[in-house]
Amino acid sequence: MMVPTHRKQGWFSREKENMLFVHVPKCGGKFVERVFQPWIRKCPSRRLEAAAGHLRWSEYNLVFSTNGIDIAAMTSFAVVRNPWDWHVSWFHYIRQDGGGRRSGHALEAALFRRFSFSDYVDWLEDDDAPASPQNYIKRQIKDYLTDENGDIAVAEILRQESLEDDLRGLAKKYDLAIRIGDGRINSSERESYRKYYSDLNRERIGLRHKDDLHLFGYEF
Repeated sequence: MMVPTHRKQGWFSREKENMLFVHVPKCGGKFVERVFQPWIRKCPSRRLEAAAGHLRWSEYNLVFSTNGIDIAAMTSFAVVRNPWDWHVSWFHYIRQDGGGRRSGHALEAALFRRFSFSDYVDWLEDDDAPASPQNYIKRQIKDYLTDENGDIAVAEILRQESLEDDLRGLAKKYDLAIRIGDGRINSSERESYRKYYSDLNRERIGLRHKDDLHLFGYEF
């Protein structure tokens, strides 16, 4: 796998209309979408029915090419998150989602209401456990960002942990007229994710996300 270190400046357009946000779920994407309103509604990722949901870059590439859109002419960006924190966020989000109406994970919502966090990690590790077809939760984060060869395809990788600052850096680099503001939405007041993990479950998530840890440098 390769993480891009730079691209030729001429490859980028400085217009928001040519920005593609690859929305990795539970990584601050709602905040990003609010920052990029109303442009986000005009992006092919929102206009095309086949592009609905949390698509991976490789899936966008297929949908866009089918509709005559050159994804290589767009500046794609995404937000990543510490995998241990990511799973605590998933667990609580779906567990509190009555009937799975917001998340679209009705089966998991019913299961997780009866689960401890350790039960949730057991569920993750069980390939035969009942699960919704979207499979968002059981992927590595890098799966959303890579092309068909497994190489990182998005041009810019932001981090949930420093999202406001990273968005300001993105805006400065590409001369984007966006208003970031001072407050995140959907920010959690939960205690540290570290308190949810036994040594065993910490190791299991680390192994599950070994590529993410290697690519993005996260530690527990």
